[in-house]
Amino acid sequence: MNNSRWLSFGLAAFTLMVAAQSCAWGTPAAGTPTPSAPPEDIGSSVREAVAATGLKKAVIAVSIRDASTGKSIVSVRGGEALAPASNMKVLTTAAALTVLGPDFAFSTRMLLDGDRLTIVGDGDPALGDPELLAESTFTDASGKVHAGMDIERLLDTWVASLRAAGVQRLREIVVDDRIFAREGAHPSWPKDQLDESYCAPPFGLNFHANSIAVTAAPRAGAAPEITTITPKAPWITITNKGTSRTGKNDKNTVWFARTPETGDLTLYGNVKTRLESPILVPVGDPSLFLAQCLAHRLRAAGVTVTAARIAAAADATPSGKPVGPVLRTPIATVLQHCNGESDNLYAECLLKRIAFAKTGAAGSWLLGARVMQGELRARIGRASDAFVVSDGSGLSRDNRVTADGMTSWLASVAQDERIGKCFIETLPIAGRSGTVRKRMKEINPAVALVHCKSGYIDKVCCLSGYVTASDGTRYAFCVLANGLSEAGAVGKAKQLQDRVCALLAEQLAARRSVLGG
Repeated sequence: MNNSRWLSFGLAAFTLMVAAQSCAWGTPAAGTPTPSAPPEDIGSSVREAVAATGLKKAVIAVSIRDASTGKSIVSVRGGEALAPASNMKVLTTAAALTVLGPDFAFSTRMLLDGDRLTIVGDGDPALGDPELLAESTFTDASGKVHAGMDIERLLDTWVASLRAAGVQRLREIVVDDRIFAREGAHPSWPKDQLDESYCAPPFGLNFHANSIAVTAAPRAGAAPEITTITPKAPWITITNKGTSRTGKNDKNTVWFARTPETGDLTLYGNVKTRLESPILVPVGDPSLFLAQCLAHRLRAAGVTVTAARIAAAADATPSGKPVGPVLRTPIATVLQHCNGESDNLYAECLLKRIAFAKTGAAGSWLLGARVMQGELRARIGRASDAFVVSDGSGLSRDNRVTADGMTSWLASVAQDERIGKCFIETLPIAGRSGTVRKRMKEINPAVALVHCKSGYIDKVCCLSGYVTASDGTRYAFCVLANGLSEAGAVGKAKQLQDRVCALLAEQLAARRSVLGG
């Protein structure tokens, strides 16, 4: 697998390229043993760091393991099952690489059968993702390179390709998203947060992060002005109950509620200043939303569209001739975004996609959990008995892992010649990228890089990953902190996590000095 993230629009249409994260000095070949000699007192240093947090009510587990040999170096409550928050993504993404393979690509296609157009979903979470589109460059069919793209332009390419194929009338547009079960939000996700974009549920066809993007601006003496809605969706009604107070103590507190039955929105809160960054609001049913978006634009282009719907369970397997671009997203793009930006939608799509790949049945959380448990058992044996897989992102509070099991998993993945290098490169680098770009900047990158995944939900803060020297010496680590109810507890947990990584970096620096590096 190469190191670039890209989305390919096939059938000689164009290719969309996005620059990818890669290691500063590469990743040593997986499976190559590298000697390490941690000092005998590193366990004492870790225990002292745990005690120094002063957290009396928290449960803190720490595990450090030689990633080359799998040998345990430090274990503090390492066998205790705790909630991992987004560290769950470390399991999900590595399992997806294992099951789907490093060369896998999600593929979304259109089939034309007479006057029926079917859009066949593959569970791709990146389809129409506004962040990836904005970062992209693409080359059109004539060879001209363009910088940046938005969702309207993407939809226009579909419309143009259908018109170029001579389509003048469609009896129906059908979106076949049956590769996943249509389950909606996970039953264990926080009920009071389901209108937040990070709770957008996965579907067999996802579109535009399964959200619409809305911006607003204040209007003197009146409700705020809705300035943009992306993608354009004039059939959605927005009830405006917001305010436009611009006083010294006023703030931007705007938020949206969605009516599940209709998809209509209600704006609440205050708009003090024009919103520069849009608010993402889940659409509820992204498959139907895409069908409506395409139908609306085709009608505007002079194509008659009678109906738009979702494939029913009794519908036959879609058939017809391919039309328009095939939209492909390599697994590298999905994994890097999932781990780098901790995107929950991406993780859940990976979990359901491996369920389909393994069973041939519609991907669901239950099937995904069973497949994940199988992957855990294959890599870490009986240690997986303490793990509970509820979802793929860690948003559910029912997930459970052990610190020792996590480092055993990480060591096994690092040693895997097929996926180890690929997986490590998907993790953000502390002090440089992703959700840890502002952390551990004091660690000298010439000595060690920290590839890691952070995780946070209420009263839970975790960090797992690798500390790797330029000569290939590598440690796997995991720090799980639960029950963070005391004042400043989350900040103290992060300080502990950073201290553990610093201790490992110090060991690598000392080793380098002894070896004359």
